[in-house]
Amino acid sequence: MPLTGRQTAMALVREPDFRKIWITGALSMTMRWMEILVIGIYTQQTTQSALAVAAMLFARMSPTLLFGAFSGAIAERLDRRWLLLLGLGVSAAVSLMLAILAAIESIELWHIALGAFIGGIFWSLEFPTRRTLLGEIAGLERIGSAMGLDSATNQVTRMLGPAVGGLLLEFTGLTGVFALGVVLYAWALNNVATLNIRVDNDTVTDEGVIRIIVEGFAYIRTNRLVAGTLVVTILVNFFGFSYGAMIPVIGETTFNLSAFPIGILVSMEGIGAMLGALAIAWYARAIYFPRIYCFGSALFLVMIVAFSLSPWYALSLPILFISGIGVSGFGSMQSAIVFSATSPAMRRRVMGVLVVCIGAGPIGVLHTGLMAQWLSAEVAIRVIAIEGLVALAFCVWKWP
Repeated sequence: MPLTGRQTAMALVREPDFRKIWITGALSMTMRWMEILVIGIYTQQTTQSALAVAAMLFARMSPTLLFGAFSGAIAERLDRRWLLLLGLGVSAAVSLMLAILAAIESIELWHIALGAFIGGIFWSLEFPTRRTLLGEIAGLERIGSAMGLDSATNQVTRMLGPAVGGLLLEFTGLTGVFALGVVLYAWALNNVATLNIRVDNDTVTDEGVIRIIVEGFAYIRTNRLVAGTLVVTILVNFFGFSYGAMIPVIGETTFNLSAFPIGILVSMEGIGAMLGALAIAWYARAIYFPRIYCFGSALFLVMIVAFSLSPWYALSLPILFISGIGVSGFGSMQSAIVFSATSPAMRRRVMGVLVVCIGAGPIGVLHTGLMAQWLSAEVAIRVIAIEGLVALAFCVWKWP
């Protein structure tokens, strides 16, 4: 009798090497979401400028745009374990420096922006290194459960990171936030360093980076499912996730919240996304992956419109919870579809292209920040979400 999705997910967690890579992702993602919230709140408190908040988030996300096309090619030419070790080591060092600067009260916004940019470089390698390795350990027959479990974990960190980050910022300042980052990155570094498996680098190539990138894009044009998935990725990152840059602004200016309640507001999306992703990991069948992906994306954008219209903090909490359920459909299926629908020889190249598509996010953040500066944060996210729904409808019609 074949295993159920829940049984498969639990079996994966019991495998030591899968567990180490999975926990490594949880640790680095916790710090990522913590940084995004804390940097946004700190910038809003310091500058009172929605555009400045957006610019700081752009610094954190822009490496996916600038280096995403190269990340897959680099992962094909170098050992992925060493790439992960390098990225985690640099991230730990950056967090240590920022914690020291905050402790001696010498930290400035440009220090934080530079640290965010360096952290974003490591994040741009996430898909073609750690997530590809995670999928290879699981195997194609367990890819849905593996990516669903990893996505569920990501959503847990979307819940935990902002809540802890808001609490630490309110009571310990930036020092506590970045000190915790040192601990989390060091833990993740140890996980990768103690892997017992031989990382399969048989497909490492000596081809030039530009040729690898060109071949990756050429392959996508021949695969309609992957092409449609990547276009939806662009749309949701540009029109959807960019709304997150405005939550610290709305939390302070509209709801008059301090750092910790703003962290709770952001965490509600993570709670919904966690429960949705767990349900997908346990019950979703491969035949329904594209539908879950599209319906989840649409639900997410609809809830952003609802959040932009909410006049009360208490009402915004369940709205963002439901938006998280939509995020789970998008996030779980994004990697699963691309991984399972791509030939092994092209997998890391296409994962690198996926990072490029995610790179639409920082452009969307600046777009949203400019609109918020001219209009208001609420109107800005309402407009972009409606634009996203129209674009998504066209995409579903073009790639049914």
